[in-house]
Amino acid sequence: MLMNLDQAPDASVWDQLPGGIIVWVAFALEMGTFMLFFFGFVWLTRSDPQVFQAGQAMLHPNLGTLNTLILLSGSWMVARAVHATQHNRPASKWLIATGLSGLLFVGIKSFEYLELFQAGVSLSTNNFWFYYFFLTLLHNLHVLLGVYFLFYLAWTGPAQGLSKTQIQNISSAAIYWHLVDLIWIFLFPLIYFTRIW
Repeated sequence: MLMNLDQAPDASVWDQLPGGIIVWVAFALEMGTFMLFFFGFVWLTRSDPQVFQAGQAMLHPNLGTLNTLILLSGSWMVARAVHATQHNRPASKWLIATGLSGLLFVGIKSFEYLELFQAGVSLSTNNFWFYYFFLTLLHNLHVLLGVYFLFYLAWTGPAQGLSKTQIQNISSAAIYWHLVDLIWIFLFPLIYFTRIW
């Protein structure tokens, strides 16, 4: 006898996940992918520590710290957006503020890139710079995608009376933004401060 999926014992558990199951599967896949690159970075750091330390000496840890605070602020603001939807209040101002924090983050990273390019550094300089540019540019693309989602939701959301789908979409965007934040929390100390044995 076939069981109706809606009547399956765990169907309600999956339905209660904020953002829905697909968002969490994507979250796990993204984290897994970045972790593989993080392990590669650590492995190469161990094999050529002088190159990696010389590369880190050219970075700006203060700007990296500032960017970390900006992303953490963005996560707080997007959490406020979700909180607003749960209390039937407009979330647009929080979504826009979070998006602006993402643009500020990318602007600061772009300033760092410009300085490095002017110093003659590129993806092909050595393993450190390949990983630095590859990982941070990939992360920046995730940030920009998040900014797009946030601005889109802010633009299309009504002043009040969000539908269930719109509330779910805001929750999904918040989870995505927390993913972007979590990746940076691992990436920042790894790139800027790692000293391997």
